Amino acid sequence: MRPAAIVVSFVSSLAVVVAPAAAQAPPVPAVFISPAEVAQILETAIAKSAVDQPIKGVDVHGGRALVAMLHRDRAETGGLIHERVTETYYILHGSGTLVTGGSLGETKPNDLTRLGAGPSLQGTRQGGESRKVGPGDVIVIPAGTPHGFSELDAPISYLVFRFDPGK
Repeated sequence: MRPAAIVVSFVSSLAVVVAPAAAQAPPVPAVFISPAEVAQILETAIAKSAVDQPIKGVDVHGGRALVAMLHRDRAETGGLIHERVTETYYILHGSGTLVTGGSLGETKPNDLTRLGAGPSLQGTRQGGESRKVGPGDVIVIPAGTPHGFSELDAPISYLVFRFDPGK
């Protein structure tokens, strides 16, 4: 076989192998959230006394990623466990004591799917590790980990990055 024929044969074979990959869904576009959007969502959350405000989400390989704004004026009386959603907190303003780990007693189901947190349990905190958190702190809370703010020094605002592999 002549070299030109080998190249044509190789390119034809490659086209057959690559064609199915090209037919797959296009990559997910990036999701951009400007500082102005974050500030506006926070302002609205404070005005409406809303604790958890989803900002934007996108389906990604392996699940769904979502960003939400949380603003708390007072500590939580109990704790939460998200069954399959991992959360990462980025504290913007305020400070308080975050309790993670331990267990929950007297649990009740709480479907937080509308907020991107999926099926969850709420209950009475039992044990866990307390840590003072404030602006600039980043906390990763794996799915299945009890968590909640036991004390606030002042109102606290934080971004939550949620990943749900069940979506």
